[in-house]
Amino acid sequence: MKIPSEFRLYGSRVLMGLIAKAHVSAKTGLGGAILERLLELNFGAIAHSDSVRMTTGVYPPSNSQAPWSDLGLTLKDTGQGVDCAAQVGVRLDVVETALAHLKRAKKYSEENRQRKLDSSSLYEVAR
Repeated sequence: MKIPSEFRLYGSRVLMGLIAKAHVSAKTGLGGAILERLLELNFGAIAHSDSVRMTTGVYPPSNSQAPWSDLGLTLKDTGQGVDCAAQVGVRLDVVETALAHLKRAKKYSEENRQRKLDSSSLYEVAR
């Protein structure tokens, strides 16, 4: 039951990756504030919330704060879903890409005294 519910979250992780890429592109002209407003109007609260988490810098919370969405738990759950799909011969290409970005963020965490990171830290990887 847990793994199927995680698949819904994989979609939000993929969306988060797309938002990160959009913000990188927006730096060349559109601007972050306009992009965030477009996300809010066209895709709703989840996309807007993910965007705000990326652009306000909560992905590396202060050392005394817990992340909103812990990177370690996101990696564990996403990895389980990819493994389950692989066991029945299914590849989740887009989720695997998001997972690769999350693993790069985890590597950064390990290289920086195990600093806790939010799952939106994949934005930093995309930049």
